[in-house]
Amino acid sequence: MTTWIDAGCILIVFFALIILATSRIVGMIRIFVLQSCVLSLMPLFLHAEAVSARDVMLSLGTVSLKAALVPFVLFWAIRRISMRTEVKPLIGVGASIVCGALLIAGAFWVSLALRIPGRPVTDLGLPCALATVLLGFMIMVTRTRAVTQVIGYLVIENGIFLFAVSLFDAMPTLIEMGILLDIFVAVFIMAIVLNNINEEFEHDPGGESRAKMGETF
Repeated sequence: MTTWIDAGCILIVFFALIILATSRIVGMIRIFVLQSCVLSLMPLFLHAEAVSARDVMLSLGTVSLKAALVPFVLFWAIRRISMRTEVKPLIGVGASIVCGALLIAGAFWVSLALRIPGRPVTDLGLPCALATVLLGFMIMVTRTRAVTQVIGYLVIENGIFLFAVSLFDAMPTLIEMGILLDIFVAVFIMAIVLNNINEEFEHDPGGESRAKMGETF
């Protein structure tokens, strides 16, 4: 089952790199859903020989929140403000892929110098988790729209979750629930902010704020 765990870690990093190289917001959300689905299977892969009710609940909670509820809120937000593409990313697609590849290489290099207490479940857990966090941070930094920056934050959360699940066999349930709640709160606040901004633009009689909306976000 270690092969499936390693494959899952690699897929999570690969999806993060694809999100970084994608300019369409809808595509970014759909790829995030795929990444979250793979992440939700990790607890089951880790304890394939004796899957417990805790593992099943964690997987169901992860896929329900990250692959269903969060994307629903994001799709609602982009429909609310009529947003489909990232108009002006700070770095082009080609440069983003090159920088992402360098970040992945750097994450693997740094992980060689780190010493984790105990025996990790998989040797790819730490470098892949670190690479996912760095790619998510780059998405936040290089994108100008609020929704894409939230997606970058969610990718960072997936990296942190991968780190906790793959390196520690007995992650406290409170930490697991805290991570999921943190994600939900962040996306919920983002939806409220975007909804309020959209209402302000709709009540702007001059229409000048609406014209500048793409430049601001």
